[in-house]
Amino acid sequence: MIDERARAIARRLTVSYIVWSTIILAASGLLGVILRWSQSVPQARIGDNLWYAMMTAHGLGAFVGWAGFAVMGLAWWVLAGVGFPVRGFGLVMAKLTWWLMVLGVLGVIITTIFMGFAASWVFLYPLPFYGSGNWGNWATGLFSFSVLLVGLSIVAWCLGILHTVMNREALQSVSSSIGRRFGLAFGWGFLMPRTFAAKKSVPYPVIPLAVIGLDMIIATLPLAGLLIWQIFQSMGVVGGANDLLAKNILWWFGHPVVYLLLFPAVAVYYWLIPRYAGRNLVAGHVIAVAWTVAVIANVFVWAHHLYLDYPSGTAQAQINTAMQPITFALVLPSALSLYSLGFTIYRSRFRWTPASTALFFGLVGWLLAGLSGIVNATIALDVAVHNTLWIVGHFHHMAMLNIGLLIFGAVYALLPELSGKALYSERLAWIHVWITFVVGMIFFGLWLVQGLDGAPRRWAVLPSDYDTLTRISLPFVFILAAAQALFFWNVLQTLRGKGGIATFDERGIPEPSKVRRESSVHTIEAAVMIVALALAFVFAVGGYLVGRDFASNEGDTPATTAVATGGGEGTVTGDAAAGAEVFASSSCGNCHTLAAAEATGTIGPSLDEKKPAEALVIDRVTNGLNGMPAYPQLDEQQIADVAAYVRESTK
Repeated sequence: MIDERARAIARRLTVSYIVWSTIILAASGLLGVILRWSQSVPQARIGDNLWYAMMTAHGLGAFVGWAGFAVMGLAWWVLAGVGFPVRGFGLVMAKLTWWLMVLGVLGVIITTIFMGFAASWVFLYPLPFYGSGNWGNWATGLFSFSVLLVGLSIVAWCLGILHTVMNREALQSVSSSIGRRFGLAFGWGFLMPRTFAAKKSVPYPVIPLAVIGLDMIIATLPLAGLLIWQIFQSMGVVGGANDLLAKNILWWFGHPVVYLLLFPAVAVYYWLIPRYAGRNLVAGHVIAVAWTVAVIANVFVWAHHLYLDYPSGTAQAQINTAMQPITFALVLPSALSLYSLGFTIYRSRFRWTPASTALFFGLVGWLLAGLSGIVNATIALDVAVHNTLWIVGHFHHMAMLNIGLLIFGAVYALLPELSGKALYSERLAWIHVWITFVVGMIFFGLWLVQGLDGAPRRWAVLPSDYDTLTRISLPFVFILAAAQALFFWNVLQTLRGKGGIATFDERGIPEPSKVRRESSVHTIEAAVMIVALALAFVFAVGGYLVGRDFASNEGDTPATTAVATGGGEGTVTGDAAAGAEVFASSSCGNCHTLAAAEATGTIGPSLDEKKPAEALVIDRVTNGLNGMPAYPQLDEQQIADVAAYVRESTK
């Protein structure tokens, strides 16, 4: 147990993280609604660069700024709950984490929405330096600096976590050795009790936090080096980096950061599920074995994100092949954790509340997202789905229906003890949890279906073949967004004390508010009002952005356009030199082999062998065929240029 002062410190930290991460959720969620709206309604389409800029801000904001930031904050309260106070150096790091994260996210918003940086939230090198006139090197440098702040925030949090979990008094370690305490925090006392001796077993929630604390330092520092290089390159101090090395460094960080969300979430599951089940975690000792695997494998799975980029015949292909079994090895901690948590609930006196239901749905989301993730981890299958909306569906499934529902459940469960105030309305919480799960399953499922049908991801305008499902999904987007408005309202009213004083049962589970309301009809009316206001706000902001973008485009449109013709009236003459740039920027080499472009793609036909005519290239790029999508983002001149380049290169 820890004293009240230490609990108060952890309480303030957790509340500050949750409040600001929730604000970031509202902002990034709104951007997500506008993105899907733009794809669904041609009349409301925003400009391509604005769409990609918003996608960049939405991805980083929702993934790291909301989900990552929230579970990082919850970790401090979990540790306090199992007797590990944050103090001294750890407390300094915890506070520094908050400031660096908030400033970094603010910088991302400024550089994307206001400076036009639109190189995607994964900012694959060297794309940040090819703004095509939409953003300059200053925007790239400032964006890189903003992401660097976020990365340093993660490192600071990891240092604070490691300092906290290695507390000898909390661990009750027999030895004062740093190495022995380190091993105890990783759960090795379950495997080697004599070597890692302690007066008591380490609490299970400590183990995943210790693992991610070490792994994310290893994963983040190389990315920090890449970002510093990008900052210097934007200033003209250094030249370009090696593209392949840069991409490996990015994904060395990019995949473990997924576990920055998952592992703290698992710690929350380990802590709260036994509380609602009224029993200890089932098969907890077995989990220690799984986490020993995770601490090693977690930082060696990056290359499954590069399956399509550098195919057969290269060293990268050998690395990619080695990544497949290592990726499958990471199924072990997830599978054993789900087994343990599932059987902790099974035949227990599980208390069903909005909070525990959200936690349960989060476990279901974790399982389903893991199953679709097996497809992504398998090279033969990933080749078919990697650049499609399947990945988007899988990713949102994991982030929203696993981590997101965990966060919602934890807030409903812990906000009363953090604030001392009862949850304002359990009815609104029930509505929010069920709508989020059911509607989320439908909406993200539509993405999976579109992906299996070949719908490309990261396209501002999808090919017309996919319009039907895209438009069907739009009402679900609005319903899902409106449900989150109920969450915001419930949290706000709780913090205002509208639910009265918090009370708890014998397990520490919050009891429903004892404040009497005139009628449940009033609650329903409030819910309807919030949904209506949320939709009105979405349409208002979307309308403003559309109007602003259209006005900008109209002002930039030249009065006349000179078009060279040849080979018949009305045809555009292609420029092979310009076509080389179009071939590279459109990633044609990912699928096709073309010696002149040093492209070795094997998904589509070899252009060197087929030697297609210009007319055939123009038709395929314009209309697509079978597995090849159309490219509506290319104008007539660009298509003619790339056709001329292919023809010239294959004579």
